[in-house]
Amino acid sequence: MKRRYAVVIFLLFAIKAHSQSGTADTIIAGVSIRFSYSPAIFPASWQVNPVKGQGEAIAAGETGRSKKIVLKALDKYPDALLKKNLKAIYFLRSMKFYNVGYGGTNSTDALYLTNDGAAMGYSDLYLEQTLHHEFSSILYRNYFSRMDTAGWNKANPEGFDYTDPESGVGAIRKNKSSQDLDTILCERGFLTQYALSGMENDINTVAQNLFSPSAGFWKTTDQFPRIREKVMLLIRFYNSINAEFTEQYFRNMVLK
Repeated sequence: MKRRYAVVIFLLFAIKAHSQSGTADTIIAGVSIRFSYSPAIFPASWQVNPVKGQGEAIAAGETGRSKKIVLKALDKYPDALLKKNLKAIYFLRSMKFYNVGYGGTNSTDALYLTNDGAAMGYSDLYLEQTLHHEFSSILYRNYFSRMDTAGWNKANPEGFDYTDPESGVGAIRKNKSSQDLDTILCERGFLTQYALSGMENDINTVAQNLFSPSAGFWKTTDQFPRIREKVMLLIRFYNSINAEFTEQYFRNMVLK
């Protein structure tokens, strides 16, 4: 799903034009990419208690790298899917909800991503995976009927129940939100610690690795039957949205 060269040319033109006008905001594949911050970027319900969203503007030196990552990430989706499901991506240096720091979150049609620089752990891989992670939540909501949730639960160990009543907030608060691949957990059907906190978070974690795989992801998929089952379930979900999303399409991501 390579973008037309015109999109790249437009991007370069937009970066130059916005740089001259004193702002780094731009548009990529029809999605508005924003780097300025005010509380108004969050939905109204996020601006008041108990959510009380807070943010901090991203450093100017990180906008160029962020745009490069977004261009690479959005190139993996068809234009029509983006147009229908995603309007904006906001980059911040930091953000908090419920007085807890977040690396990323999503609203109905927007993504909010934190980037405080590679030296602080915000690597290119981390940022791209976070984008796919959060976008998968929007797609999961918008195409919920196409996701085999019964099959997903069946791939979990017998008697397992997702444990975080705060849908991931509690996991972050308790420092149980690692996104590192964990072979011990993989035997049980979970790629990471954070995947244990809720079905949607579990799905997000697989999605981020389909589109931007961590080292060893496909080896892990082939090694552990429960992971393999979840990966195939999610591929079928994406394939129901667009026929180009096949197992081979995602396996080829390691070459990009």
